[in-house]
Amino acid sequence: MKTFIACLMIGALIAITSPPSSAQQNQSPQHSAQEIEALKQRVSELEKQLQTVENVEKLELQAKLAEANAKLHEAEFVKLERDLRDSHNEWLIKWSILVLTLLAVVGAVLWFWLKSMTNQLISNEVEKSLNGFKDSLNELSILKNQFRVLEKEHAASALENITQSIYSKEHSHPEQIKVLREEALLAVFDDEKYNLAVRYRAIEVLAISKKSPRLVCPVLEFLNSVVDSDLDDNLESRDNLPGFVNCLGYIYTQENYEGLTKFLNRLLLEGPKQKELILTETVFSLALVSLRLNLANSVSMLRLAIPQLDVGQRYDQALKNLARQFDIFNEPAGIKEILTSHLTSGRTDVENMCLELLEKHDSQFVENWRAQHTTDNAEPA
Repeated sequence: MKTFIACLMIGALIAITSPPSSAQQNQSPQHSAQEIEALKQRVSELEKQLQTVENVEKLELQAKLAEANAKLHEAEFVKLERDLRDSHNEWLIKWSILVLTLLAVVGAVLWFWLKSMTNQLISNEVEKSLNGFKDSLNELSILKNQFRVLEKEHAASALENITQSIYSKEHSHPEQIKVLREEALLAVFDDEKYNLAVRYRAIEVLAISKKSPRLVCPVLEFLNSVVDSDLDDNLESRDNLPGFVNCLGYIYTQENYEGLTKFLNRLLLEGPKQKELILTETVFSLALVSLRLNLANSVSMLRLAIPQLDVGQRYDQALKNLARQFDIFNEPAGIKEILTSHLTSGRTDVENMCLELLEKHDSQFVENWRAQHTTDNAEPA
């Protein structure tokens, strides 16, 4: 570039200094020396300008070079910074992972230790509390047992007092008897150390005053266990055994109905030793329960048992209930059985009721019955 510019300048000077005409060639040597000197001066100035231009270009090139170096250095610095940052981040991540791993291991060990210690402490406390609770339950159980024993003894004492007094079952039991709990009364009945009269009073209170269905199962079990026993020498048992069956007549439940039906069936089929002692009460109790529950399944069995009944004057209402049941369940043969089995002998009210009930079933039988008995009553006169 510099050479090109220098050549261009020299060419220009030559063009300027070339003689335009022959007149100029005739100029004096002095004038030519001046021109040469001027040209040299001009060339010197041009060289200076060229040097200046060269210096400027050098400065520009140096500036560009410096700028390029600066950019290069900056790029290298950025790369170095990035590398350092990446290296630092990688180092930081590795150490963070290592520290976190150590902390996790230490934390896990510490947590496991604390958990084990806590579980052990809790287990110890729970065991202590559980032992204390068990001790408390044992104490409570002992106290409850003692209370039940005392309650049973109190109930037995109260029941024994009323066995020695005269009162009617149709009336309410004394107030001190009403407040006795069912559990205490059942406990008295289950305890064979008490005489049968006291045990019977316990069941009587449960049946009449409390109408408790809980007596059904234990009383039926008791009756089935003693019905084939020898009670000839035990007047207390003979006096109270029918009362147990009578108490079942106050409980109107399906369980009681089924139990009495099975018990009556056993009396009729097996003929146990105490059949005659409790058959009548069993028939009347079952008749009352079936009538209240409106159940007719046992009607035929009741009719078969009628000839074997042993009734006294106190059974008038029971006979009426039995006749009413046969009427309701359309079993007139049962009413006739009551009449023909001489159960109405001396019982005008029972006989008249049976005839009134039979009127709608078999009026001819009623007419014949009345005619025959009118004749029988007239013959002695």
